[in-house]
Amino acid sequence: MRSPVLPRLAVALALLLPLPLAAAPAASQQAAAATSPRQVIDTLDQALLDVMKNADSLGFQGRYQKLAPVLDQVFNLPLMARISVGPDWASLKPDQQQKIVDVFRRFSITTYAARFAGYNGEKFESAAATSVTGGDQVVATKLVMANGGAVALNYRLRANGPSWQIIDVYLNGTISQLANYRSDFGATLRSGGGDGLVKMIESKIVELTPKK
Repeated sequence: MRSPVLPRLAVALALLLPLPLAAAPAASQQAAAATSPRQVIDTLDQALLDVMKNADSLGFQGRYQKLAPVLDQVFNLPLMARISVGPDWASLKPDQQQKIVDVFRRFSITTYAARFAGYNGEKFESAAATSVTGGDQVVATKLVMANGGAVALNYRLRANGPSWQIIDVYLNGTISQLANYRSDFGATLRSGGGDGLVKMIESKIVELTPKK
């Protein structure tokens, strides 16, 4: 079975990714009521370990199918799409906004399914949640390699009704996923509009999807 290495997983986590913008897919409504921020992260970590351990037997499509309902549950993907676009979001038509939400969701799931494609004794370690401004919570996590190396992560979560969902990921504890996206997406949106942004994200999905 293929073994992920530290740089590969770092890229995966950097690529991955606050008020719902549209109705989330049905699976995202299955989040348990009053789930704590730490439990949300544990749910994600367990799902990632499962697909890593069974990566070859599942294949890309199997990993995608297993991860999709979990990511819908633990991430507020519509909100993350909106924040990734930034202030220009308000200038988009409702149908364009929905297309961006949809393609952003598929991009996020594809990224995880493509990158978490092997296992070599890795494990996740998470700390207790801490409160930050605005009522959000942050859970610090490390993906620890068998050789002792580690990828440090901070997950920022926000209450969404009775549940908590991830709204940003900070690689190495400080690098915001959404800030990276905003820089990338903003330039494309200004030059190509909403349709151009959808095409750009679609191209990223194609690049990540294994060729048969």
